[in-house]
Amino acid sequence: MRQRQGMKLLLMIMVLLLTMSMLSGCLFRREKPTDKGKITVEDPKKQDQAQESQPPAGDANGDESPTEEKTGVFVGDKAFDFTLLDREGNEISLSSLQGKVVFVNFWATWCPPCVQEMPYIQAIYDQYQKKDVVILAVNVLATEKSKDAATVNQFLEENGYTFPVLYDVDGSVTVKYRVSAFPATYIIDKDGYIADFVSGAMNKDTMEKKIEKVLNP
Repeated sequence: MRQRQGMKLLLMIMVLLLTMSMLSGCLFRREKPTDKGKITVEDPKKQDQAQESQPPAGDANGDESPTEEKTGVFVGDKAFDFTLLDREGNEISLSSLQGKVVFVNFWATWCPPCVQEMPYIQAIYDQYQKKDVVILAVNVLATEKSKDAATVNQFLEENGYTFPVLYDVDGSVTVKYRVSAFPATYIIDKDGYIADFVSGAMNKDTMEKKIEKVLNP
C-alpha cells in the first residue's frame, strides 16, 4: 500500500514539474530581436546620394539657390581682398584686378631666398606685363628693420627692379593670408580664386609654368 502511495506521489510530482516546465517555457520565451532603440549609422556615400537626389533647401522646384562664397587661403578658395599702397602711393586693390591672373609674392629685404628669386620675378614681369598677368610683390614692411618704405624703395632702385611693389605696413594682409615664412606666393586666377600656392623661392622656369597653367587652363 505504502509503495503504491509512494509511486502515486512520485507520479504527481513529475506531472507537476512537467507542467511548471511548460509554463516556464511560455513565460520566459526569448522574443525575436527588433530594431526598436537601435542606432543605425548610414553609409556616407548613401547620404551623399540621398542629398544629391533632393532639391536644395528652400526651393521646392529643385532650382539652384545661391550658395555662400567661401573665402580663404587654400587652393580653390576665393582670395581675400585687400588694398595696399604701391611705391608711388597709389592704392591697389586685389578685387580691381579681376579678369587677370595675379601673382602675389610676400617678401622682405632681409630674406635671402626672397632676394635670390627677385631677378626671376623681374624677368617674369617683363615677359607678362603686356598679357593678362599682374605681378604684386608685397613687401611686409612690418618686419623690416627700418620700418621705412623709402629704404625698401632704395633697395629696389639699386637693383633695377621695376615690378609693382605694395607695402603691408602693419602686416595685417600677411597675417590674413597666413604667411609664416618668406617668400610665399599665391597665384590667383581671373575670377579671383586661389589657383596655386608656393612656400619658398622659385626659379623663372617654375614661375612661368605655374603662371601658364593658370593663364591657359
